[in-house]
Amino acid sequence: MSPAPQETATAEPTAVPSHAPPGSLGYQPGLDGLRGLAVAAIIGYHAGGGLIPGAFLSVSTFFTLSGFLITTVLLAEHDRHGGISLRTFWSRRLRRLMPASLAAIVVILAMSLAWADSTQLARIRGDALSALGYVANWRFVFDQQSYFEAAIG
Repeated sequence: MSPAPQETATAEPTAVPSHAPPGSLGYQPGLDGLRGLAVAAIIGYHAGGGLIPGAFLSVSTFFTLSGFLITTVLLAEHDRHGGISLRTFWSRRLRRLMPASLAAIVVILAMSLAWADSTQLARIRGDALSALGYVANWRFVFDQQSYFEAAIG
């Protein structure tokens, strides 16, 4: 009897689903899973008690993956149409993100009314408006607030 042939491990590229637009990455559930783990770590970090120290670095992971996916979508659009429509891009982003953003802002406002101190209440209106306008990071810059100092300190 001859020994069974050994299978060799080859790194084959992930197949792009047939319904994916040409030049696109297609849906990658592993990337969604990684972003989900990053979000879970962030929630655990903000839950307090040192549950997940250093998890604020997951913000960087989440945004790096999001940037990669957005860039992939834009490059695929450029390949298909010879350009990128910023109006279409921002419209897609608003339709996808605004419902969850509005819900989160409403919940945070309600929680602030119940539990925030006077200093926090004085800032919450500006924070909510800057979050609605997707310019919260600029608000932090102009107010000379550091995300990392607040997270580490």
